[in-house]
Amino acid sequence: MTDRWPSILLVAMVCLFLPLATIGEASAHSYKLGSIAIGHVWAPVPPEGVDGLPVYGAILNQGADTVSLVDAESPVAGEVRFRLKVGDKETWPLSISLVPNKPLGLAEWREHIWVTGLKTSPAAGDTFELVLDFGDKGKVTTMVIVEDEAGH
Repeated sequence: MTDRWPSILLVAMVCLFLPLATIGEASAHSYKLGSIAIGHVWAPVPPEGVDGLPVYGAILNQGADTVSLVDAESPVAGEVRFRLKVGDKETWPLSISLVPNKPLGLAEWREHIWVTGLKTSPAAGDTFELVLDFGDKGKVTTMVIVEDEAGH
């Protein structure tokens, strides 16, 4: 029985550390700015002739204090704003608050980023730059992936 411990230990180590080998692929679509972690940033393929494009993703403030996303900009857009749509009503918040250690999903049914004045019509597989401004915490450049649905 004691001859099996090295094998059992090896299998346990492989099971524990193998998932870490795929982190490089996952982090290709994630970003970090100090204590702010940003997950996969994406936009759905817009219907033909529609100028507005929502941008979704996940943000986590891992710090001790509330942080605000105060602005966003993109070289492919005339304007980038924050949008909240509830039913048929749209509002345009000036910022998005990130409470410590509470993930925030930028999603259709809650706050998200709204890009208008697009210089081209994005198609599935296209990417574009989006700079997120967290005020005194700094800015981070992300790549938005245009896709039929979130994730890979």
